[in-house]
Amino acid sequence: MTADTARLAVQILDRNRRGAWTCPAAGVYPHQWLWDSCFVAIGLARVDPERAAGEIISVLRGQWTNGMVPHMIFAPDVNDEGSRRLWRSRDDPRAPRDVDTSCITQPPVLAIAASFVARRLGRRERAAFLANVVPKLVDYHQWLYRERDPTGSGLVTQIHPWECGLDTTPPWMNALREIRQPRWLTLALRLHMNGLARRFRRDVRYIPAAERSSDDDGLRMLALAAHLERHRFDLARLTPGDSVMIQDVSFNALLVVANRMLSELAEQVGTPLAPDLVHKFEAAAIAFEGLWDETCGRYCSRDVTSGALITTPTIATFVALWATSRPDRLRRLLDDLDAPVWKTPFPVPSVPTDSVGFSAERYWQGPTWINTNWLIVQGLHAHGETRRADDLTLRTLDLVSGGDFSEYFSPITGKGYGADEFSWTAALTLDLLDVHEE
Repeated sequence: MTADTARLAVQILDRNRRGAWTCPAAGVYPHQWLWDSCFVAIGLARVDPERAAGEIISVLRGQWTNGMVPHMIFAPDVNDEGSRRLWRSRDDPRAPRDVDTSCITQPPVLAIAASFVARRLGRRERAAFLANVVPKLVDYHQWLYRERDPTGSGLVTQIHPWECGLDTTPPWMNALREIRQPRWLTLALRLHMNGLARRFRRDVRYIPAAERSSDDDGLRMLALAAHLERHRFDLARLTPGDSVMIQDVSFNALLVVANRMLSELAEQVGTPLAPDLVHKFEAAAIAFEGLWDETCGRYCSRDVTSGALITTPTIATFVALWATSRPDRLRRLLDDLDAPVWKTPFPVPSVPTDSVGFSAERYWQGPTWINTNWLIVQGLHAHGETRRADDLTLRTLDLVSGGDFSEYFSPITGKGYGADEFSWTAALTLDLLDVHEE
């Protein structure tokens, strides 16, 4: 099974290859996405480290002059004018001139991916790779703290659900529904014209609508992107009431981990980080613990406007396993992970099974994803929880053992949903298989 599964995974990554980069899935996802390529690189490092390095370098071709790395780079040969008009990156002088990009970012896993790739490269190749990417990663982290943490709190703020990666999880959708909506959107929802969103959505052309975000939520996310464009995607220009500003727990957890790995990479290159950035990294690790809610016993995102923690449970709290250094909180997270509402036949659901609106088939409303399982496995290993990590690895591999590399899976039946032949499913399968065999 192991050899056959690995062979199928490599074939999928080859079919989804687009020169120097890999699309998430043909048809539905024809462009390059930030954290998708990072996960692809992590898996490719096991079988083709040079291609994996190229995947990271290709993501950075979209970096803006202010250091921001966009969540998406458009494929030049794909007709997707609706999305291009939504972002209009060419109108911003900070954006690259040779590619069209989005104007927001995605979870900061670049330094994590670069670290995994660097470990697999030969000495000379590693030196050249790190000399290329480390300065750009430093610029990216500097941008995150300069532009998204203007008060120096140690936590960075996200301004759109697409930035958090766990797009339609309840905390984000609830916050999106509570802000003031533009008049045209209110009218469209009242007249049940929410199908307008499908003009801008590729996903429902290829995937049943019942497996995706609702038309209402899709329209709200598009309206928010348009609102952000009018404010040049600048956090400082946004106002409470008509904007969503959240210090997302999974985003900030991954940033804490990425900060550690970037520090190590900079040391390897021989250019240690500037003291001010080191201080920001230290402050971030401390500030992250402020996202802990003692009453519910988990890490939570924070609404920047109200300052309140958003205690609605999602899988994001388990991503924090990789970031926390508190043994007492680790134990409570592990107990929570063993609770019946999370202990599904095929782990780990994106929201607990007793969550309002839980759906085993709909996007981030319940399904299990290979990438979030992989992140939890890393967190377990980081704390020496080898038995738990091995168990989750094997149960995750069970999802793809029959050759199904879907975008996400039912945590109840294990059936695949979303896009077929999904790249990060294939890539992270390669990494999990290799770790299991070591």
